[in-house]
Amino acid sequence: MLSPTSIAFDARPLLGSWTGVGWWLAGLLRELAARTEWRFVLAVPRPVGNLQLDGLDGRAVILAPPVPLPGTLWLQTLAGPAASMRSSAYVGSLGILPRRLTVPAALAVHDLTPISRPQHHTLANRFCFSAYFGESLECADELVCASSATRERLRAFDARHGARAQVIPLAADPFFSPPPAGETGDAVRRQLAGGRPFVVQLGTLEPRKGIPVLLQAHARLLTAVPSAPDLVLAGGGGWGGRWLARALEAHPHAERVHLPGYVSRETARALLRHAEAVVLASEEEGFGLPLAEALACGAPCVISDEAALLEVAGECAQVFRRGDASGLAEALVRTLGGERTRLREASLARARQLAWDGPATAWVSLLTALLA
Repeated sequence: MLSPTSIAFDARPLLGSWTGVGWWLAGLLRELAARTEWRFVLAVPRPVGNLQLDGLDGRAVILAPPVPLPGTLWLQTLAGPAASMRSSAYVGSLGILPRRLTVPAALAVHDLTPISRPQHHTLANRFCFSAYFGESLECADELVCASSATRERLRAFDARHGARAQVIPLAADPFFSPPPAGETGDAVRRQLAGGRPFVVQLGTLEPRKGIPVLLQAHARLLTAVPSAPDLVLAGGGGWGGRWLARALEAHPHAERVHLPGYVSRETARALLRHAEAVVLASEEEGFGLPLAEALACGAPCVISDEAALLEVAGECAQVFRRGDASGLAEALVRTLGGERTRLREASLARARQLAWDGPATAWVSLLTALLA
C-alpha cells in the first residue's frame, strides 16, 4: 500500500443527479481507495452535507466555501488556494483547473464539444470552457483523455498538448452485469414501456445525442414493422428549448415513445439488461459510458459511427452513419432479427476488456508520478 497523502478532486460532477462524469469520478475514487492509502479532498463550490459516496472508508472530506458560489467564480478565486492548502495534488475532473493552484495537477479531458459543437451547449458552458481550457492545458502537469478519439480532437485543437496527453479510458462499474437466471424483464417493461418490448437510449436528453435521428428511425421502423419494439429515451432533460417536442410531434406514433426522465441506477441496469437493443445515436462523444455499461449487461448494441463509440464497441455493435435515420432503422432491423444472439455474446466478451482494473492501475501510476 502507498503512504497516506491527500489528493484534491474537482467534485462538481458529484453534485445533484449524476451523469456519466459523476459515475466515472465515483468509480475512480472507489478504485483508488481500494488500491492506496490516499485520502481525498472533494472540492465543490457550495456547502453540501453528503455527496452520496460509498466505499471510501471515511477517507474523503468535502471542501466548500461558506456560501454558495457560481462555479466559474469559485474556480477563479477560492478553489485553487483552498485545494492547495489541503492536498498534495489536484485532479481537474471537468477539463478546467482553478486559478492560483500551487500543487501538481492532472487534467481529465472527457470531450471538447463546447468548442467543436458550441451550438449544443449553453452560453455559460461555452464561455467557461473556452475561456479557461487553454490556460488549464498550459498549467496541467499531466493530461488524460478519456479515449483516443478525444486525444485526436485535442491534438487538432492544440498539437503540442495533444501529443503529451495519455489515454486512460473510462470503465463500466461491476454493478452492470447480465440478468440473473429467472429475471424476465416484465417489471421494467410494465413500468416504462407500457408492457411492450423496447429499445432504449440512455443519457441526458440533449441535441448532440442524436435523438431526433433516433426518433425518425423509430418512426420508419414502426411504419415498416408495426409490431416492432417501443422506444424508451431515459435521461434527464438537457438544454435546448423545444427541439425534443418538435421531434416528437413529427413522430407518427408518439404514444410508442416513452420518456421516464432521469432513472435510478437500478432502473438503468434493468433497461440495459432487458432492452431488445440499446442505441447510441450520438453525433459526438468523449467516450460513451452508457455503451460500456450496455455491453457489460450483454445488450445488443446499435451505435453511430462516432469515433469514440467505435473505439469502445470494437467489433461488437451494429454501426450506422451519423445522422442517417434510414441507416439506423436498417441497423435496428438487423439487430432485432438474427443478430441478437451473436451481439449479446460479443457484448459480454468485449465488456471483459472494459473493466476497471486497467484504468485504475493507470491512474495510480499517473498520480504516484505526479506526487513525486
